Formats: sequence, C-alpha cells, structure tokens
Amino acid sequence: MKSETIGTRELSAWQVASGVVWVQTRSPQFARKLLQRSDSRLVACGVAGGYLRTFEFLHGLAWAGRLIARYTKNETATNARKTAPVCPLR
Repeated sequence: MKSETIGTRELSAWQVASGVVWVQTRSPQFARKLLQRSDSRLVACGVAGGYLRTFEFLHGLAWAGRLIARYTKNETATNARKTAPVCPLR
C-alpha cells in the first residue's frame, strides 16, 4: 500500500490499512476533540519531544481529509491580533 500523509504539523493523517486511517495531533485541543468522538480509538501517545497523540478511525483517507479541513478551517498561521486594540476616548 502506498503511504500518503495529509494535513499539517498540528493535525495529520495517513491510511494504515484498507478502511483504517490514523490521525495524529500535537495539539491538546485537537486531541480532546478527537477523544470525544465515538468512532475514535487512541492507539499511541508520547511526550518525548512534545505532545503527541495518534487516533485510529475506521474510515478512508478522504474522510480524514474532510475532518482535518473542518477542524483547521478557523486556524490562522499568523501571530497577528485577531481583534483591534481598544482605544480609550480622550
């Protein structure tokens, strides 16, 4: 089976067998969301070198791509402020 990884450094996925995909995250927030899903199973976790959790789903890679897109659609790759600072009236 050809191995293809999709996603970002924070949330990525790959197919390990036909109809089985693993989703890996370095974010505690994404891990909490994935753990709350009824179709997830925690298969690996690590802390050496940073936070890491890997979950198994009985779905295909296309499904994982849609999940990653849904979870990361509001994420921004910038350090800019999300709102303008409040200026007091003089």
